[in-house]
Amino acid sequence: MDVATADRFFALMTLAALTGVFAAAALATAGRFSAAAARARHGLWQALDGPALWLAWLIATGSMLGSLYYSEIVHYAPCSLCWYQRIAGYPLVAILLIAAVRRDRNVRVYALPLVLIGGLIAAYQYLLGYLPTTEILGCSIDVSCTERYIWEFGFVDFPFMSLVSFAAIGCLLRCSSTRPGDGT
Repeated sequence: MDVATADRFFALMTLAALTGVFAAAALATAGRFSAAAARARHGLWQALDGPALWLAWLIATGSMLGSLYYSEIVHYAPCSLCWYQRIAGYPLVAILLIAAVRRDRNVRVYALPLVLIGGLIAAYQYLLGYLPTTEILGCSIDVSCTERYIWEFGFVDFPFMSLVSFAAIGCLLRCSSTRPGDGT
């Protein structure tokens, strides 16, 4: 696979995950105000009851493999913020796999801190791409944290992909840890 094809593939997967996050967030919010939306939310929770942890694991695995593809095959050097996101994201592959196999609904207790930390770092790095003067965390001298190796659809770069990945995993953790009909 050439780099341009990989860029487009990962950007499209990011947009698909983002659509899912927005849809789940809209249903969760609307479900508090509308009985019809609450039924739709209940249906979503039931549909995701079994596969949510597996989907979260697939997203974490795809993110890890994508980052390894770009650094080890394409030879894009990761910046220090990218490394911190990897530190938060890579353990999720093992944690979510074990949780999916064991059907552990309490996985969010130990996975959510990694998701939040990784997501905050990704959001900060994405913001740096637009406002480089806001840098408060030092970046390495070798690789700039504002370097855009890819730029798909005018807004999708590595930090955005990482942010959406962490958000989608967090959303799926929420779905997997909530029993349908419990009102939360």
